[in-house]
Amino acid sequence: MTDRSTFVTQVQRRAVRRAARSVAGTSVLIGTGFWLVFTIVAVVVPLLVDRAGNEMGHGVLTASDNVSRWFAFGTAIAMVATILRTHLAAGGTRRALRDGTVLAALVIGVVYAVLGGLATWGERSLFSALGWTWQGPSGVLATGDGAFAVELVADTLATAVYVLVGGAVVVGYQTYGVWRGTLLVVPGLVPLALVDLLTAGGTGHDVLVDAAGFDVPGTAVLGLLGGAAVVALATGWLHLHLSSLRLRPTR
Repeated sequence: MTDRSTFVTQVQRRAVRRAARSVAGTSVLIGTGFWLVFTIVAVVVPLLVDRAGNEMGHGVLTASDNVSRWFAFGTAIAMVATILRTHLAAGGTRRALRDGTVLAALVIGVVYAVLGGLATWGERSLFSALGWTWQGPSGVLATGDGAFAVELVADTLATAVYVLVGGAVVVGYQTYGVWRGTLLVVPGLVPLALVDLLTAGGTGHDVLVDAAGFDVPGTAVLGLLGGAAVVALATGWLHLHLSSLRLRPTR
């Protein structure tokens, strides 16, 4: 009985690792390309502006968190959709797919946060070398010592939420079809808006703060603890979809 339990545990762990590699591998590769292109643009544009004798008030990367989070969302949808049927057809469990997606979401979040942080640091250094004043995003969780680390963790959590909700979108469409699957996208936007608001970045923050005038105190402790709670919420949302997953016939 013990040998059987050990065998089942090993198989489950291998399935989790395979799912995580499948979702994270290509997503990280595509995300690296995204940040590389964004960084090149962030360098070339200021140099061209300086060559023309002008000065920029804001860097190219000011709105990068808005774009990068949705980019991670889109790649997560593509990758989960790619492996969903093959994972289950090969005998993989829904739990393994959930755990693998969570692990992949955290890996993708770390990679995006580090690459985004390095790109921002490089843009700020370039502005300083050109004698310009660099103005970062208006909403930040911390300033001064430790701010860079706080933003890295916040961006990791936010990106992870976008990846998890993207996975839930795929499962929802697979189970419920186009119309009901689309309706389920709406409640899935709640975790995205929450994590944007708590981490002071992303589209949700801009909409809720600038358009609706709604805001919460942007403190590092609240942002990071709240962001971690939203990761758990997004994991639960994915789990709820996977628990009722039905493979619909292809046409």
